Amino acid sequence: MVTLDDRERGELASWSNEQLRERRASCENHEAAVSYARRVLQGRLDIVRAELERRLEAGEDEDEVEELLSRLPALLAGGQGASDPLRARVTSLTVPPEADELVARIDADLGESTLSTLSSRSDAELTELIAALERHEAELSGTRRELFDAIDALRDELAARYKDGRANVADLLA
Repeated sequence: MVTLDDRERGELASWSNEQLRERRASCENHEAAVSYARRVLQGRLDIVRAELERRLEAGEDEDEVEELLSRLPALLAGGQGASDPLRARVTSLTVPPEADELVARIDADLGESTLSTLSSRSDAELTELIAALERHEAELSGTRRELFDAIDALRDELAARYKDGRANVADLLA
């Protein structure tokens, strides 16, 4: 894992500026992959929840697939936004290479054809699938929080060095 363990956190002051920057970049890259996989997972989770909700609200209709598909743009766009804008993170528009492995794990949980066969699944199966995806989302969220904490600790150490003169911005230009 690219986060910082307790021993490393205690040793940050002894790391070189280059070591701090390299670990920060590694954490940022891994966080981008985790965030991408988490967004993919949340989209799939929203689709499964919407199918279950549709069943509970409307019963079994003939137009179930078309109705779900017509709601996809709203489902996938909803619920986004930082709770604290001052702690907001930049969203990457590229797919990080590490994301493939994480998305493959989501697909393994979900099953290759699950989304295309939601209408044939029982309510109990959908509820179990939602629970499995929620557990996976919680795991990704925990990893993401650990990465944010590591990134913040590394940035704080670098910022302190620039502030007190132990690091020089001119070194970055060399």
